Amino acid sequence: MAQIFGWGGLGAVVLLGAATGGFSGAAMFFGLYSAVVGIIALARGRVGWARLGTRAAGGAACGIAFVAVIASALTAPSTAATGDPKAAGVAPAAGPSRTPTPTPTTSRPTPVETTVSLVEQAIAGAGPETTLAVLGVIPVKAQAALDGYDRSAFGEAWTDTDRNGCDQRNDILRRDLVDKTLKAGTNGCAVVKGTLRDPYTGTSITFNRTSSTTSAIQIDHVVSLGNAWASGASEWTAAKRAAFANDPLNLLAVSATANQSKQSDDAAAWLPPDERYRCAYVSRQLAVKKKYGAWITAGERTAMAEVLMACPAARLPVARVIPLGGAPVDSPPPTRTSRPRVPKPTTAPKPTSEAPRPQRGVHPGAFCSPEGALGYTSKGTLMRCSTKPGDSRARWRRA
Repeated sequence: MAQIFGWGGLGAVVLLGAATGGFSGAAMFFGLYSAVVGIIALARGRVGWARLGTRAAGGAACGIAFVAVIASALTAPSTAATGDPKAAGVAPAAGPSRTPTPTPTTSRPTPVETTVSLVEQAIAGAGPETTLAVLGVIPVKAQAALDGYDRSAFGEAWTDTDRNGCDQRNDILRRDLVDKTLKAGTNGCAVVKGTLRDPYTGTSITFNRTSSTTSAIQIDHVVSLGNAWASGASEWTAAKRAAFANDPLNLLAVSATANQSKQSDDAAAWLPPDERYRCAYVSRQLAVKKKYGAWITAGERTAMAEVLMACPAARLPVARVIPLGGAPVDSPPPTRTSRPRVPKPTTAPKPTSEAPRPQRGVHPGAFCSPEGALGYTSKGTLMRCSTKPGDSRARWRRA
């Protein structure tokens, strides 16, 4: 009877292990059962039905039980293999094919797009008659080539377009300088000395016609002649180009350094170093371009708008007549009476082998020396270095 229960119990335990865990389960349950039988044999000295007649046999049974447990542990399937397919890295069984739903994406504008968007919003919301509103109606085109550009295409420099008997250079100096003194005998035209508060740099420059400081101040075309040529002036009449080049609205007394730095650049490439004047500078450029129908480039539009957004209420400047006079006249030094000097005998000059040759490539209206010299323009027109009433400086004029 003991043998039936003993061996029957072992078989039942092994079957139960196999049902729950396969081979490893059967080995585990067999090991555990054998361990219990071995321990009983060690305690009693024998287990008859299991044919364990000594304690040594019981120890051997315990050893077999230990080996069976180790074998069951080594052959047991891993958690990854029997558990969640995702945890084991095994792809789940394929189901019905589904088209993935695209994830909506929002494209982020680039900095340039953002700038252009803000510019257009500012122009669209500009108040009537403001400079920003004017910017919105100026034509935008690509810059044309400078093919055929020449300074002479804009006529003689500093022409007296308002017919007041004074050239445009002196008109602008008289308008833009402060603490000035006028030259006697010029009907209130020529400036002898004064101070320029340079709008481009914010510095003060002393002007004195009798010294080298004259060259420290130049008259700038706010919209340069080169930029105008590339913005439509190449198609204008000669009269319109001359009016543009001598229009006080487009002329400004500035430091020579700033003017040379600017050259023919537009607002996209050059702005006054003094940021306080940039709004007035852009407003004057737009006033000139609107008056003469010149266009701007897309880059100019953006650069101008960025300046004007800081002064949205700015308006275009208004051109005014520049009156003569308006400043003290320099008194000539008193004439001293002296004894007549006896002229010293002079040596007759040696005759030269040949007369000076006429200069080539001179520009009408440009300063020149010596007075009386001859020259030719690039088109072959004969010019003479001479002066005229109201202009004490020698310039190239038609011979």
